[in-house]
Amino acid sequence: MKRNSLRLLLAMPLIITMARADDSTITVWATPAAASRDIISSETLNDLEKHDVAEALSAIGGVTLDKSGARNELQVRVRGFDSRQVPVYYDGVPIYVPYDGNLDLSRFLTFGVGALEVSKGYTSLLQGPNQMGGAINITSAPPKKPLEGKIGYRQGWSRSHRNIRESNAAFGIKNDNGFLQLSASQLKRDFIALPHGAALAAGENGRRSNSAADDKKGAIRLGWTPGDDQYVFSWSKQDGEKQSPPYAGTDSQTPRYWQWPQYNKESLYYQGNTHIADKLTLKSRLYHDVFTNTLLMYNSAAALSKKQGTYSHYDDYSDGGGLQLSLDLRESDSLAFAAHWKKDVHRQKSGKNEARERYEDRTWSLATEYQRAISDSLDIVAGISYDWRDSVEGYRHDNSDGLIHYDNNTQRAFNWQVLTKYYPAPGDTLSFSLYDRSRFPTLKERYTTTRPAYSQTSLVNPHLKPERARGVDLSWDREITAGWRTEASLYYHRVSDAILSKTIDAQTLQNRNSGRVDYRGLDIGLRGKIGDYAELGVNYSLIANSVKETGKIIGLPGQTFTGWLNLMPWQGWRVSLSEEARSYSYSDSAGERQAAGFALTHLRLVYSPGYGLSFNTAVTNLFDKKYALTEGYPESGRQYWAGVEYVF
Repeated sequence: MKRNSLRLLLAMPLIITMARADDSTITVWATPAAASRDIISSETLNDLEKHDVAEALSAIGGVTLDKSGARNELQVRVRGFDSRQVPVYYDGVPIYVPYDGNLDLSRFLTFGVGALEVSKGYTSLLQGPNQMGGAINITSAPPKKPLEGKIGYRQGWSRSHRNIRESNAAFGIKNDNGFLQLSASQLKRDFIALPHGAALAAGENGRRSNSAADDKKGAIRLGWTPGDDQYVFSWSKQDGEKQSPPYAGTDSQTPRYWQWPQYNKESLYYQGNTHIADKLTLKSRLYHDVFTNTLLMYNSAAALSKKQGTYSHYDDYSDGGGLQLSLDLRESDSLAFAAHWKKDVHRQKSGKNEARERYEDRTWSLATEYQRAISDSLDIVAGISYDWRDSVEGYRHDNSDGLIHYDNNTQRAFNWQVLTKYYPAPGDTLSFSLYDRSRFPTLKERYTTTRPAYSQTSLVNPHLKPERARGVDLSWDREITAGWRTEASLYYHRVSDAILSKTIDAQTLQNRNSGRVDYRGLDIGLRGKIGDYAELGVNYSLIANSVKETGKIIGLPGQTFTGWLNLMPWQGWRVSLSEEARSYSYSDSAGERQAAGFALTHLRLVYSPGYGLSFNTAVTNLFDKKYALTEGYPESGRQYWAGVEYVF
């Protein structure tokens, strides 16, 4: 079978020089033929001037930015599926907020990231539960040399004022016995500067009020590599602070000046890869993940200045582990089994001196995946899993200081999928997949009692069933000529038992399994080289949706486009020009507010004189376009960058 050419050429349908990242950075558990095609390397993140994981992921076909304007949070949608339906893994470890399943991906910086990997159609069930809409994996970049390091600093300006700065450093050593890696980074923003002519909230003068942010991360990774085995121990800590600018649109909304003095995350995890026998491999994983979040809610500028507001604090953690046993049956056949367990604990209080609410879920998953080479030109992969979730504790305090306990409950789900890959010519692949996957409702969906943004009461529903998606994907990856490739994907999926907020009366609602959503889409990509001095690529995605119940899908544009051009005119020089565009999207479920479509241009220039030294400069939103991902929350105008980096 044409395995080597297949490994090299199954890259993304995208905008980038999508060479597959080093295999040592890819920690997703899957059989080889089921591995994702959609991978962004760290070099590409730099070319596209992407500073956080959310922005970087939006470069992949079928992945769109999804912003909660009121909370100033960035998530992504993968072919329509939101962040609760698409799990995010860091080096294979699931990361999320245990209470609501969401995660502000703009808090995760791209420094130190080796690659970003997205599974969209077939998604290996060996990775764990809740992969209804695919999976996202963020992987660290391990040391590649006996001694290496880098240090960099960048300064940003907008509207003639310094408003943002970025600093980072990393150090690594490696030998035959293992490696040690240290890294630290910070991205600090004083304010968002608006495009000229953008709508302003009261009291603003070209700068968004209450728009500062500060994200810091430190990490240590220690690897032991006896023979062909590998054991990695990792620790990382992220300390974040952020603010949310007030609404500046045409709707009649009470302005909110919310602040998060804590948006912190700490992770400790272990990854192991043991070759038990010549054709038998055991992968192992353990993790402890902590999320701490403090929210201060001020509903006017006056309340902010007087520090008169309400308080919310989350103190959550997740413990978990997994095992995978893989057996190579023949040269190209493999069989794998996986077992996962995790415990999610959410602790919350609405006042510094108030008692805490506490909720705990435990989730298990058993999965198997089989890859079979039918012939030299045909592979088939099939996977099944059985997941179950137990709610073992749930209580809160009522208005009379009494306790309200919720009964324990259990939900179960069976998942299956199949993938065929046909190789009509060297380097060409035709893939077809069918799947039926699920995800369990979050703690918030089952137990929330309020919607503070709307002053409504929500009735709890502990016995919500899992949502389920059934879908089909047809993808074609073809080499047009030497150095040029194209890919096209057609897909359709239906979400049943979708969880929707049902209105009971003007002030009361409840989450119920009452919805159905259909998605239909097309992803097309083209990339290649123009001589020895230029690289070009384009990516276009089209998605349509229909909702059985009344309401619109929020934050999902029908069309997106990304294009790029890298020029290497002289030795040591690299010029990157990129374009991104998207059509309008709805900003509320009634479809009354829309974020208009837009197109943005970015420019980056790097000069490397040698000796490990390089200088870079960039302009994002080159033409100072007015745009918003959510109506009433305008984004940054023209932003200038200048920096220096030293690598040894």
